[in-house]
Amino acid sequence: TLAQYELMYTHPNLVADPYIAALLKSSVAGNTTFVQVISKYGMLDQRSQALVLRIRNTNPGNGITKLVDGGTAADMDYVISLYSQFPIALLVIAVTTYVALLLLFRSALLPLKAIIMNTLSILACYGALVLIFQDGFLHQLLNFTPLGFVEASSPILLFCTIFGLSMDYEVFLLSRMQEAFWQTGNNTRAVALGMQRSGGIITSAAVIVVVVSLCFVTANMIIVKALGLGMALAVIIDATLVRGLLVPATMRLIGDLNWWLPFAGVQRHPPALAEYMVTEEPVPQSDEVNDSVAQSDTDVRIGGKR
Repeated sequence: TLAQYELMYTHPNLVADPYIAALLKSSVAGNTTFVQVISKYGMLDQRSQALVLRIRNTNPGNGITKLVDGGTAADMDYVISLYSQFPIALLVIAVTTYVALLLLFRSALLPLKAIIMNTLSILACYGALVLIFQDGFLHQLLNFTPLGFVEASSPILLFCTIFGLSMDYEVFLLSRMQEAFWQTGNNTRAVALGMQRSGGIITSAAVIVVVVSLCFVTANMIIVKALGLGMALAVIIDATLVRGLLVPATMRLIGDLNWWLPFAGVQRHPPALAEYMVTEEPVPQSDEVNDSVAQSDTDVRIGGKR
């Protein structure tokens, strides 16, 4: 009974059974008592976590200080330490990114759209991680044993890396579109020229990142394997579906509002980047080419006589 347990821990010297006395001696020292609680569920099971919370929320009374530790409790504390400040970090990153892109592109909508597009790539990566490393899809091909969960630090590490890479690709693409828009004044034409001028850069950069990331898939540690595969999948999705389809499609749908800025006085003047654009020169006609070649031959012959 509870009274017997209280008596036993209060006066361990009165215990006659030597086995129980030895247990009490190993778990009682001065005014500190160690009580072990074993859950019948797994360490990461939600019911075991609920048990930890229930014990922590129990008030022993009488001025007793209660400390809860163990595998389940340590894992819960680890996750809380990682993600307790994560929403604040997300807010700071989003606001900083929005302000930087607002100053760069002089648009109120493009920074918001860029953040949303990057979020789609990251969420797709998270979904793939759950499917592969938590549910065990393709585990035989990738040579690992699924643990039934995703390591807690993986989403944060992948977010920081993927958000930076995705924003790089977005800046490459939107910079070219912005140049073309200030040159032509036509949003549809600017989207087409921006895709044409930035496609090679984005594709080459994505291929390099994917190849390097896939090398980590050969590692034996699941966390390294997850980081490499997650990064590769995110870059593939971002460089194809997002930058190749969603970004130009939304740019076309939004139209000239892409370049809208409430501060009209700032919007009237193109950015300094537009001064260095390469204009499209008309292709000479065949007669003009022949005349140019003939003139060049004449100049060469005259030069030869000299």
